[in-house]
Amino acid sequence: MQELFLSLIEETPMSCLPRLNWTVLVLALATSFAYAGETTNKIGITMVDIPAGSFQMGSCKQTTAMAEENKKRAFLGQAPISANCSYLDADAANNETPQHRVNVKAFQMGKTEVTLGQFKKFITAAGRSDLVSEQFMQANTYGDSAPVVWVRWRDAQDFIKWLNQIDGGGYRLPSEAEWEYACRAGSSHIYCGGNDPRALGWYGLRRPVHLLPVAGKQPNAFGLYDMSGNASEWVQDCWNDSYRGAPTDGSVWTSGDCDLRGVRGGASFYEANHVRAASRDYTSLSQNYYGGLGFRLARSH
Repeated sequence: MQELFLSLIEETPMSCLPRLNWTVLVLALATSFAYAGETTNKIGITMVDIPAGSFQMGSCKQTTAMAEENKKRAFLGQAPISANCSYLDADAANNETPQHRVNVKAFQMGKTEVTLGQFKKFITAAGRSDLVSEQFMQANTYGDSAPVVWVRWRDAQDFIKWLNQIDGGGYRLPSEAEWEYACRAGSSHIYCGGNDPRALGWYGLRRPVHLLPVAGKQPNAFGLYDMSGNASEWVQDCWNDSYRGAPTDGSVWTSGDCDLRGVRGGASFYEANHVRAASRDYTSLSQNYYGGLGFRLARSH
């Protein structure tokens, strides 16, 4: 709706602007900020209703293999093969391809990353002081409103198991497709909510890891904050180095290298290229965690 408002202004001659129905336009702009329904759970995590829909997942680019093949074709005087898309993303990695359409069911997504304050409630209630290592304390020195980091995938699963026991069930990590669908929020923007990463998230900060309180930047059209930058976020999926054979129904990809799990969103010390909506990463379950990695909850209806 906001884009409709702006396009209407841009496409209307200046001489006609006084005759526009400004009441309608103001209502339209206000509607653009009326996000989906929200519920807040027992430990203060706000979950946002994400509607069902479909989207183009990943990036469209000429892969390295395609480029090599086209060199041969050019030498032989043959027509080049095409990436079969209208827009080529020069910043895309090979693991973001092939771009493909995914249908996603309605679900809920955390409005922000899980914060340190929320994770502390789990540590205290579940008796998990074993998680409070020296490295954990050093990584989490930015206050209770900052994302919790230095969290292994299995630690996130333990948090979710505890939360399901006290708050009615259904909580989980999002699938990678759900994560990107929620990030894009019905758009084809480069980042999660727009094309200006400075307005949307914290990135490009110097190491050591520096975290900021959640919801300090502009949200996307679903009302979700910090999906580009601040802390990287675990997803449920096993890692695959391309989207060949990926589920098209928004479900978790349960095959591939399941000792590696997907990571999305990019951390505060990443450059802009790595906080794009399509950017993907992974971390090993057996490897120690790193200081910029946290998580965001999903919940099944």
